[in-house]
Amino acid sequence: MNTSVLGSGASARSTITATIGYLSIALAAWMLSMTNAGWFAGVFPRTTSMLMPLSIILIVVGVLAFVSERTLDAVVLLSTAGLFWSDQGYIAAMVAGAGRVTPHYDAWGALIWAVFYFYVWLAAMKASSMRGVFLLAVWLTLLALAIADWSGAHALTVIGGYLGLIAAILALLISASAILGRETPGAATG
Repeated sequence: MNTSVLGSGASARSTITATIGYLSIALAAWMLSMTNAGWFAGVFPRTTSMLMPLSIILIVVGVLAFVSERTLDAVVLLSTAGLFWSDQGYIAAMVAGAGRVTPHYDAWGALIWAVFYFYVWLAAMKASSMRGVFLLAVWLTLLALAIADWSGAHALTVIGGYLGLIAAILALLISASAILGRETPGAATG
């Protein structure tokens, strides 16, 4: 295993956190974004049920990233765990009929997450360019979904879906680059 990419004071945990963490993000983001992109209609319990275990994996690797002093990865992995966990809870409540949809309220949730990821994207500008592009795709995805909910413009939901698919592909590339040792040294520290 190429350990030159791990940064100062880091171990093989750093490679594992990037590999497993970003792969988990890629899998969940892909499954969620296909619906927004218009490839499938409706809510799929199998897809939403995978959000919880992937969130738990993200929490574990997020803590490992923090311990390995890879702050950017820790923030991305732990916050994405929160995003997916809250999505899973929301979707489960909707499917069970326990929740009600207040017009445009979901837009505020998406906007709050978009602002959060915008700030993380700004912080990532000096770190890894691949992570920066990934975070750009994530915050644009959430922004498009927020605007779509406020405006009722279905085309923006589809755009948000495709941006989410791009973010999923970028997360997969970050995961693969960690395996192949293609990260730049200290790329995910912050």
